[in-house]
Amino acid sequence: MPKVTGYNFTNMRKSSRYACFTKFSSYVDSPLDFKYVVQLQFLMNTVGSWPYKQFGRNRVAAILSTYNAFLILVGTTVCGLGLIYMRVNIVKLSFFDLGHNILCWLLEILYLQRLITARTNKYQETIKDYLLDFNLFYFKGRSPYAAKVHAQIHIISGMFTIYVMWQMVIGVSLFMFMPWFNNYSRGMFGENRPQNSTFEHSVYYYLSPGIYTTEEEYWLLFIFNFSLSYVTTIGMCVFDLLLILIVFQIWGHLRILKHNLENIPLPENSIMYSVEENNNIRILLKENILHHNLIVKFVDRCSDAFSEYLFAFYMLMQLITCILLLEVTSFSADSLAKYGPLTVVIHQQLIQVSIMFEMLNTKSEQLIDAVYAIPWEHMDTKNRRTVLFFLHRIQTPVSLKAAKVVPVGVNTMFAVLKTTFSYYMMLKTLAGER
Repeated sequence: MPKVTGYNFTNMRKSSRYACFTKFSSYVDSPLDFKYVVQLQFLMNTVGSWPYKQFGRNRVAAILSTYNAFLILVGTTVCGLGLIYMRVNIVKLSFFDLGHNILCWLLEILYLQRLITARTNKYQETIKDYLLDFNLFYFKGRSPYAAKVHAQIHIISGMFTIYVMWQMVIGVSLFMFMPWFNNYSRGMFGENRPQNSTFEHSVYYYLSPGIYTTEEEYWLLFIFNFSLSYVTTIGMCVFDLLLILIVFQIWGHLRILKHNLENIPLPENSIMYSVEENNNIRILLKENILHHNLIVKFVDRCSDAFSEYLFAFYMLMQLITCILLLEVTSFSADSLAKYGPLTVVIHQQLIQVSIMFEMLNTKSEQLIDAVYAIPWEHMDTKNRRTVLFFLHRIQTPVSLKAAKVVPVGVNTMFAVLKTTFSYYMMLKTLAGER
């Protein structure tokens, strides 16, 4: 349970609005019981990435760790076979087919990086802190405003989780069934199959030639590709979902802290605080400083746990978004159906993650003005020194960094998109020449 106590509102009457905001979560004992957290846990179980060990379930943790290692082994093998396929068939592949294979390979690399991240203690401890210490659930009783923010973040998190789940379902379905539909429309499953024809797949590997010519082996690869695409999509989306849910919580804490700073009471005589009032102000300042320290420490832990994750995300996004633009701008019905939703989802992931982090940067910068607006001129010398210390402490913005160096935000997103379009124009020119 967090040590930050917030303001003392025990002498205030709870309004009906406050009761309405807190009623929805009164039946749960911890954030683990929230529906969107249960959904998140289910999705992460699919890729063996939920930290059961940190929640005291060692046996389940051992099973999931083995499953996670198996997925990493399969993914590594798939990456190797995909790379060999491209090298062997580079002369036969068209420019856009080669782009498709490179795209699948890059997505698998990013998926593997996230599976490996899920095995680190830093990642697992961060999720535990997010759910058992830092969550706004433990702060909702501190004030009516804290309860209001908790309710809003809870609703937004639930809606966003459902939205991402539908994205994954639609993306996997179109990516997998468009090649199947193309095979069906060409008569590949009928008795009068075109001669010297090969089956189209969603992902290609260096395997037996029969995989691409016989119907029985086609269905074996189809089932394997469907399973692989399912877990890869979850790996691509659910980790970003987790990160954004954590950002929602940090943003909520910053809102509560800003509200508390802006509502420090003025002295009764409008000139100077009395001795008793200075003592009360000292307590409030201490609580706000402790709350700020709690936020900064948690953000630092998140930055440490997701540093390499964010670096790989932005680095590979430059290549993935570029290839997707190249594929979708062929403007054929097949490419629009197959790559259109994927292009939207990938670009949206880049934009929404960047905007979420920019919201943190903006809100943390607003805290500087909130601290400066504290009525320090009415305080005694000791409290003024405390405010000065707090003002100095809060100058450093709350932000997550990629590779522990680059602050993540809108500027990073614009740099990635700018590079993406530059690469896209160059490859588009090469495709025209080829």
